[in-house]
Amino acid sequence: MAAKKETAPKGTAQKQNKAKEETQKQKVSVPSIEARIDRLIDREDSSIRAVASVNIGEAFAVHGIKVIDSYKGLFVSMPSESYTDKDGNKQYRETCHPINGAARNELVQKVQDAYRQALEEQQSENEAQAESEPLAQGM
Repeated sequence: MAAKKETAPKGTAQKQNKAKEETQKQKVSVPSIEARIDRLIDREDSSIRAVASVNIGEAFAVHGIKVIDSYKGLFVSMPSESYTDKDGNKQYRETCHPINGAARNELVQKVQDAYRQALEEQQSENEAQAESEPLAQGM
């Protein structure tokens, strides 16, 4: 006589898989990310405000990350390439990108922090230059 195979109640396997996925998400660690602003852009005709680079885990570098000012506010755009879809519309595809939400959030935060710091440094330099100009003109 063949042994009867026991089966789990319907939906149990799905719940177990979902629980495993949640556990894996919690275990995701984000490598260290260092960001720097390579260039600040101050042009009226451009929404790009800066170009940044990041070093990830002291092992991988990404260049050409853009800080863009849109009607929704600042956002970070990963390097991308453009292509034309079958309807003739121009589309963009990221050439490199974080593969999970935690990594993307960390990268975006580091780039935005570097951008704010670069703006503060530029403002300090402009103020120092403005203070020294009257002295130079008086000589």
